[in-house]
Amino acid sequence: MKQIVTCLFLTLSLTAFSQQLTYKSGGTVYNAENKRLSSDEVRQLLANNSEALSLYNAGRSKKTWGNVLFYGGIGLVATNLIIGMNTDNSTTSYPGNGYYPSVKSERTNMTVAIIGGALIVASIPIKIGYPKKIKSALAKYNEGLVENYSPAPKATLLASTNQIGLRIEF
Repeated sequence: MKQIVTCLFLTLSLTAFSQQLTYKSGGTVYNAENKRLSSDEVRQLLANNSEALSLYNAGRSKKTWGNVLFYGGIGLVATNLIIGMNTDNSTTSYPGNGYYPSVKSERTNMTVAIIGGALIVASIPIKIGYPKKIKSALAKYNEGLVENYSPAPKATLLASTNQIGLRIEF
């Protein structure tokens, strides 16, 4: 039982010393001190682990493409609806003697709004999938920290007016 508790304690202490990265919503990555890291800082930290770096870059590019498709689709739909509401597609003609006008009204062309809606729908799976890539990249980085961690003991000689001692840090 003592061996299990000792192994558990050592494993937890190794995890506490590593600079683990955590993922929060919106693609933001935080370090162990709960400080938000920019994407360039995360790339610098992941530079030693090429697999984690490629997963992180793939996740960020998916996020970018998802945002482009989503906001582009919203822009197309909004533009088409605004133009459609502010234009008059009616024509007036006076056939015959001109006393009874004939008014023809045409529907607004909604092709651009349909394309925008398709872009919005296409962006949904992309935006759902990018956090998985970023989380797996951070998990690979955090696993690498635990595997590569080697404690370096540090010995310091302490002296005061009344005593002398040796402090060993692990």
